[in-house]
Amino acid sequence: MLVWFVCVSWAIRVTSHLDRGTDATLVIACVTLVALLQLPISLPGRRRLPRWALLATQAVCNYLPLLITPQAWWTGASAFVAGSVLLVVRGPLAWPLFTLIAALEGVVGVLLGREPVDIYHMTVAPITLGLMLYGLSNLADLLGRVRQERGELAARVEEVERLRLWRHTRDLLLTALSAIETLAERARRHNGPDDGQAARGLVAQALAIARQTLDQVRSLPATHAPAPAPLPAHDWPIVRLATPMLVVVHLIFMGQAVLNATAGTVDGLGGNRAGLFLLPVTFGLQLWHLVAVRSGGRTRGWAWTLALQAVATYLPVALGGESGLIVSGFLGGLVLLYVAAPVSWALCAAITGGSVVSGVLGWDPVTAVYFGCSTLSMALAVYGLTRLTALVAELGRTRAQLVEMAALQERLKVGRDVHDLLGRGLTAITLHGELVLRLLGTDPPRATEQLALLAEAARASGAEVTRLSGPQAQLSLAGELASAREALESAGARVRVAADPVPAEVDALLAVVLREAITNVLRHSTPAECLIEVAAEGGRVRLRVVNDGVPDDPQAAGPRGDGPQRGGSGLHNLRVRLDAAAGALVATRTPGRFELRAEVPADHEILIP
Repeated sequence: MLVWFVCVSWAIRVTSHLDRGTDATLVIACVTLVALLQLPISLPGRRRLPRWALLATQAVCNYLPLLITPQAWWTGASAFVAGSVLLVVRGPLAWPLFTLIAALEGVVGVLLGREPVDIYHMTVAPITLGLMLYGLSNLADLLGRVRQERGELAARVEEVERLRLWRHTRDLLLTALSAIETLAERARRHNGPDDGQAARGLVAQALAIARQTLDQVRSLPATHAPAPAPLPAHDWPIVRLATPMLVVVHLIFMGQAVLNATAGTVDGLGGNRAGLFLLPVTFGLQLWHLVAVRSGGRTRGWAWTLALQAVATYLPVALGGESGLIVSGFLGGLVLLYVAAPVSWALCAAITGGSVVSGVLGWDPVTAVYFGCSTLSMALAVYGLTRLTALVAELGRTRAQLVEMAALQERLKVGRDVHDLLGRGLTAITLHGELVLRLLGTDPPRATEQLALLAEAARASGAEVTRLSGPQAQLSLAGELASAREALESAGARVRVAADPVPAEVDALLAVVLREAITNVLRHSTPAECLIEVAAEGGRVRLRVVNDGVPDDPQAAGPRGDGPQRGGSGLHNLRVRLDAAAGALVATRTPGRFELRAEVPADHEILIP
């Protein structure tokens, strides 16, 4: 669309000089060169080109005919230079230079003795075309930046959200574990014949904190509101100027129509008067339609209001005036915005063709081409500038949605990591607390021993939270094997471990799998014996965890035999991790027995970060 607009604008400039004799040859050649230079300045990627050199060359080509053949000058290509100034010059100097170019055109018109209507046209042409080029170039550039920023914004959001959630989780767990440790120590001191009830209350309180914290950890993805998505700084100038530019362009073209109507010929006096009366209607309907598009919708009964605007546009033309031709591009732009393609482009072509036909019937072929190109350029400008304003608003909404989606995705990842890495400590604390409640009053010495284990589990979990307080934290398989043996033996189970050395590439992954497997053993069974086996053969590494003491209640099993339904997200998390490493996870439940087997290639590649 930008290329089409530049080409049509070039045609308007050229047709303005075709009937001015051989003196206009130099002007036409320079206008052509200026239009060709406009493309690398306006199209996306222009920042890689020598912009100042292109702008300087444009200015020289533009004003050279004014020095050599001033009488042939007729707006020249200053409008291209004005648009390039807004695109190339940065800072407060851009708009004064832009205004200076327009003022210079008006001064030239006065010095050359042009008519007032022509002086107005020479003055506003750089403004209208310059603003249109600036807006359409930013539209093309903004579309490219949208694609580029999607990935960058998502990456930044994920990083910030992960760090924030890890910090939140760390604070949550450390506060809860510190409270549990304090309550366990107090319960140990009160565990006697006279204070058994007090100890029971303290343990129950610690157990409630552990369960609540475990539930909070599992519901981590829903604990934060979406992060804000501010627009980058380089978007703000076009955000502020998009709508004012659209309004200014409309006002200037309305002014041109008013001047043409008041300076019209006697033959077209009736049509010009009708055009003056109908211009407010045309302008009002135009803004009514554009405001609806800017808000992301269309007006009610838009087909009828567009038809009414068409009547207000072409009735003066039918009566012999030319003001309707000036504003017919407004109607073409609305057709492009409201009607679905390809019908919209066919209707826009018909509107442009109508201007050409009216020009041929009323004037000459050159003027007809001029009116046709003016109509088409205005239609493209209305469409592009309106889409620019709508795109800016849509971009803000898209960024907010993208931030929310990226944050939610990262919360799910963090929730999975917290469940896999830190869930076992809370599970062990819960088991110790439940055992203490059963032993209080029946076996005080053993209850005291379990209270010591409860406090130690809280301290160990706190230390682990501190160690794993970042998104890049990793476990080691050797450490998890030792920790698994200790946790199972403290629960009264016999443990057999057979482990081969494994490559470093799979060590951390299998450590996470083992941790979740032992968490499930402690939560969902009362094991008397547990086997942990790590074997490396045939280019694959296999981890098996087999335990007994599984309840026989079939209602306690998940639909896929993955173990009890309550809190059953652990195995799903492991499957996600192993799938990313081209591995596999198999869980088998038989009466009284549960086996978890994980396999992964020894030289695996993580496909999903």
